[in-house]
Amino acid sequence: MRGICVGERVLLAGQTGMGKTTLAEYIVEGLQPIRTIVYDPKGELDVGVEPVSSISELGEALRAPMCHFIPERLDRDTLEESFELIWALPGPWLLRLDEAASVSSASWIPEGLRLTATQGRQPRKMLIACTQRLSECHPVLRSQSEHIIILVPAPIELDLKTIAGHIGRDPGQLRAILEQLEAEYGPYSHLWYLRTGNELRRCAPLLPPDGSGRPATHEDGESSESAELPTVAVSEEPIP
Repeated sequence: MRGICVGERVLLAGQTGMGKTTLAEYIVEGLQPIRTIVYDPKGELDVGVEPVSSISELGEALRAPMCHFIPERLDRDTLEESFELIWALPGPWLLRLDEAASVSSASWIPEGLRLTATQGRQPRKMLIACTQRLSECHPVLRSQSEHIIILVPAPIELDLKTIAGHIGRDPGQLRAILEQLEAEYGPYSHLWYLRTGNELRRCAPLLPPDGSGRPATHEDGESSESAELPTVAVSEEPIP
């Protein structure tokens, strides 16, 4: 994903099994080496290191090049404390948040996560946030993202209207672009919005090394973290 730099904010949106995990790890891999923190509310990821679950363990694990945190609880106190610890860590680092709607809502967000989204660029504290529900995430995660990537198929109407407002597009126009993209390139294709330049790019699916035309997946449809990282099928195509 050319053009994504350390310190920027990236929001990935798509339905379960449509490639968010593969795309997120592709971006993370392309930015290495950098200290990486994987915040995994559902405990579904395998990133190659032993996960920790308590606040005390998190403080120690943040010293390592890779930290995998599966919070033992998702109450507000735990969320506030854990994101405060992460924000206090000197940059550069990359925070990969697996399901943003699990740790924030339309009206509330942990302060450390808010600071990462609003003030992380200068100290090179980067955020890559994934979500299935754009409307259920805090607005700051949408408004502050330099890059918003929407995987096909088009999201439900409420989410479509929510994100259309943040990227300055008509919801009907945005749906038509996503539907055309899916018709031309099929599953796992995605629309990439670059806030700099107010640009939309149509992107083909990421292909695994065997050239099969679809990302490697688990049996349940979720992208496999153990698969070799894919390459971009075609160059990104800007939309006028």
